[in-house]
Amino acid sequence: MPLTWNDTPGESVARQSYREQAARIIRAQIISGRIEPGSLYSIGEIAEKLNVSITPVREALHDLAREGLIEMRRNRGFLVRTPSGQELDEIVQIRAMLEVSAVREITERGLVTDFAPLRQLSRRTMVFAEAGEWVGFLDTDREFHLSLLAALGNPKLLELVGSLRDQSRLFGLDKMAGSPDFVESTREHELLLDAVEEGDPERAASIMAQHLRHVRGVWAGESEPEQA
Repeated sequence: MPLTWNDTPGESVARQSYREQAARIIRAQIISGRIEPGSLYSIGEIAEKLNVSITPVREALHDLAREGLIEMRRNRGFLVRTPSGQELDEIVQIRAMLEVSAVREITERGLVTDFAPLRQLSRRTMVFAEAGEWVGFLDTDREFHLSLLAALGNPKLLELVGSLRDQSRLFGLDKMAGSPDFVESTREHELLLDAVEEGDPERAASIMAQHLRHVRGVWAGESEPEQA
């Protein structure tokens, strides 16, 4: 089908790091729902939209295929991959095992000494979420979570969580832009930082666990059960 997305400022590829820039933009277009699951898209079509040559786009698409977001079709293009419910449940379970305990330990040990950068990322993420600017939102949301976890000083943790986050992203964010539930789920970043800064590990862990449940709730357009 014809490729359509909003031609907003910043969505053309900058001269530096064409491959990474292309991957960021294409990922955001997939997650926002502007590149739809089940439709075949050509590499040339994407390259034309991004005003860049085919080579960095092809490289970016192979990166996204390794993340599990798309499937390449030889000499034809690519399809957006839709993960099964079971696969998403398994990914979220692993993320909870890693991220909840990590946040608890970070809080217990007081490993974050400068909260200003994290607060700034939290505010920027909220602005992007309310505006439906998904390239900026996905970048800052990812940077917020990984910057917080980086306090543990474990690069392998960051690599694994980053990969799992990419695999567990759902599609159709455009439909949720500015919605009360989605904005409220984004506001949990501030609540999480409050708990970490106040040295309350159990509250920090609880907020992180709740935040991750949104992957199969608010982020999936589904209602969530009230927590006791």
